[in-house]
Amino acid sequence: MRPRRHTRWRRQRGQSLLETALMIVVIFTVVFWVFELGWLMYTYSVLADAVNEGVRYAIVHSGGDVAGTQAKVKAFAGTSLHDVSAITPSVTFPDGNSAPPNRVRVTVTYTYIPYLPKFITAPTMKTYAEGRMVQ
Repeated sequence: MRPRRHTRWRRQRGQSLLETALMIVVIFTVVFWVFELGWLMYTYSVLADAVNEGVRYAIVHSGGDVAGTQAKVKAFAGTSLHDVSAITPSVTFPDGNSAPPNRVRVTVTYTYIPYLPKFITAPTMKTYAEGRMVQ
């Protein structure tokens, strides 16, 4: 005599393997998207901090040192894990000149390339910061 339970277990032997295979795809997709979103937020934070550092440098040096401000922005962004050659800083003066107490605007443009480029389009992120120079 064979117990009836044994034949039922035999028919359901691959059920847990199939469920695991289906769920592992969902779990890895969610984990990769969370990682990608975290890296995107980190990139935005680095760019915003680099722009703020450039504005501070321009204020201290009376805004006339455009090349120095751009170098400071790239040096600050270089401490992160990003490709500094893809960062394009620009320094403009909305009021026309760099003499105090006029404003300075430092802009950083960085093309964000995701780790999963087949599923995500590569957006261009722009970060703006503006400071007022006062002597």
